[in-house]
Amino acid sequence: MIKRNQIITLAVTFAGLFLGHAALGQQAGKVVRAKGEVVVLSAAGGSQALEKGSAVSVGDSVKTGENGQALIQMGDKSRLIIRKNSEVKIEAFEYKKASTDKVETSLISGALRAVSGKIAKKNPASVKYSAGTATIGIRGTDIDIAIVGDGQTDRPGIYNYVRDGATQMALATGEVADIEKEKAGFSPRDRKPGEPALQVLDSRPAFIQGTGFDTLIQQLANPRLPSFR
Repeated sequence: MIKRNQIITLAVTFAGLFLGHAALGQQAGKVVRAKGEVVVLSAAGGSQALEKGSAVSVGDSVKTGENGQALIQMGDKSRLIIRKNSEVKIEAFEYKKASTDKVETSLISGALRAVSGKIAKKNPASVKYSAGTATIGIRGTDIDIAIVGDGQTDRPGIYNYVRDGATQMALATGEVADIEKEKAGFSPRDRKPGEPALQVLDSRPAFIQGTGFDTLIQQLANPRLPSFR
């Protein structure tokens, strides 16, 4: 016979599992603009093309091709530009104007630009980005993150460039660095003898090049600017 306390425990367990699965399908944002090859890979394993107005949910990965790029606006008005040949996963998103609000985004490959929204303004510690072995925390920020491979102008590794505000970049091995405006955090893929695993660069990485998507993201941040079409 199942005792009453066992029934309660089972009920709590199943409720937790249900809430966890429900969060995976929860809408996190919408596509403001998409160009070229842009697809979403759902947590359930499905795949479909994204276009303006398409929803993006928790657990989804947005993937772009060689000529692809997408601008996504999240529910708290934060924004993401997903560059060409990139993949970004929405790990978590909750916006209820409560202490539990959070945003967690992973760069799987390529590059992205992220502009903070309402969650970051109220509680910056609730906003996290990750790229490879690096985790990036923000303080009211407009940033670029990239995983650079071979054949590019920049040296291979993980980059975090700060356009505005500041970030703290931390590696899984324990190194931590504060990145100020117009500087870049850098973790080289192949370290030279005696070279630090995490560095702060004064120069702007070559991968940062403005497009029409950057004009639009600025217009969304400041509606007084002329709209971009």
